[in-house]
Amino acid sequence: MAKYEITPLTPNPDFDIMYYMEIAGETRIEGGVMEDFEEYWDKWAAKNLKAYELRNTEGDGKFVLIFLDQEVDDTIEGIWQDSPTHGLYFHALAITMVMSTAQGFVPELQTGKCAPLPRPGEGILAAFDELGLTWNEEGSVNRKYAVLTPYPYTGGCEVCHLSATCPKSTARG
Repeated sequence: MAKYEITPLTPNPDFDIMYYMEIAGETRIEGGVMEDFEEYWDKWAAKNLKAYELRNTEGDGKFVLIFLDQEVDDTIEGIWQDSPTHGLYFHALAITMVMSTAQGFVPELQTGKCAPLPRPGEGILAAFDELGLTWNEEGSVNRKYAVLTPYPYTGGCEVCHLSATCPKSTARG
């Protein structure tokens, strides 16, 4: 089994309102919600956003793992219960934060390329376990807002675990 060295990275997501609007599928957002965004963005970026480089110590494979911790999942769930509309806004905010962070580490994602999800081997699964995360067989982590992708960029659909089921996949015929 390959052993992966886990190195914390310093995430520095930039809030881009146009990118947020694209993710949210919105053309306008109320001013009060935007004020709330600033508070949550700053708090989540400082306290809840995690980023790691996972490096194969026996080869040349590297990945970046980015996620928002359980507190953010719980916060958004609470907002959703109070107001589904606001819950959707904050769901999109969390996605924007994770993807903005991913773009900072993998610049190719800024040009519209997908962040392919590799099929994690035993070494990656052991690293997840060390970080208190669990891999789900459907191709996700036990965090609602997470990205695992090759670092640096090594291709799209051809290296993605989800290419057979992804509606954006270029690998399907």
